[in-house]
Amino acid sequence: MNKIPTIVDATRKHNDVEVERKRIRAVRNLDVLIQLTNDSEKSSSNKSPSSQLCQILSIDVGCVATGYSHLDRAPCCVAIVNDRCEIIFNSLIKPDKPVVSDLLPFSGVRTAELRDAPSFDEVLEKVHSFFTPTTLIVGQSVMSDIEWMKLEQGVHYNSLIELDDEFTTFDPKYGIHEAYVLLNIDLNAVGGHVAKNDAKASIKLYNEYLKDKNQSKLGQAQNALLKAPTKIPLFRQFSGSYEGVCLSAFNRGYCRCGQPLISELHKQTNEKKRRNSNDRKEEGLSTSIHKKMKVLNKKSQS
Repeated sequence: MNKIPTIVDATRKHNDVEVERKRIRAVRNLDVLIQLTNDSEKSSSNKSPSSQLCQILSIDVGCVATGYSHLDRAPCCVAIVNDRCEIIFNSLIKPDKPVVSDLLPFSGVRTAELRDAPSFDEVLEKVHSFFTPTTLIVGQSVMSDIEWMKLEQGVHYNSLIELDDEFTTFDPKYGIHEAYVLLNIDLNAVGGHVAKNDAKASIKLYNEYLKDKNQSKLGQAQNALLKAPTKIPLFRQFSGSYEGVCLSAFNRGYCRCGQPLISELHKQTNEKKRRNSNDRKEEGLSTSIHKKMKVLNKKSQS
């Protein structure tokens, strides 16, 4: 009977000790957080004002076909637009391979216009000069443009906003273009996609619906997309092929060349990165074990 108070007292003491430990840990964590904040503020104060500014840019790349599969593409034009919808860079690009088709309805460029255009490397250098590690990139299917222009996160941009993801409605319709429904802008009105117009439309969509992070406004936009009539995408209008060139890099049902889809290629790339990462870890572990064995062998010999 007398053991019960003793157990209770011991439990209380244990709980008091545990509470005190948690309090100490919390204080230490707070001290670390304050130190990190102070270090961050000191680091920021040492930076120039221009390096702290976050610029918002949209980039769009047009391509021509250098072969007949949906993977045979080369950049033919690129445009960069700032958050004030000003075109700050717009250039044609001369492909380094013969052009099979200019894909005019999709690129907005004719092959003849590319004869005296600057090379890819010349344009790439100029494109990179507009981007900084703090840049926010906005666009539709923008990862393709980023990859074409070899923009690296942490070097040329900080983060990106993929408009296709932001405006997704989870509706089975295909081809509803946000610019057409929400801005009343037909990006095919001039007979084909034009990089500078696509980039400007991306910035307008961002400024109108995403910049202020107004969920109500974004919800209204998504409802408008759901109610809008289905607009048939260009690749379907041409039944997946234009001048003998396969157009369907994202839809297996319309693919005419049998090459892997972009999503499949990305999956393969990610899997390869994962394997390489695991290989490096195993290699590092093996090296560490080998070093330890050498030390043990030396000690045993001595």
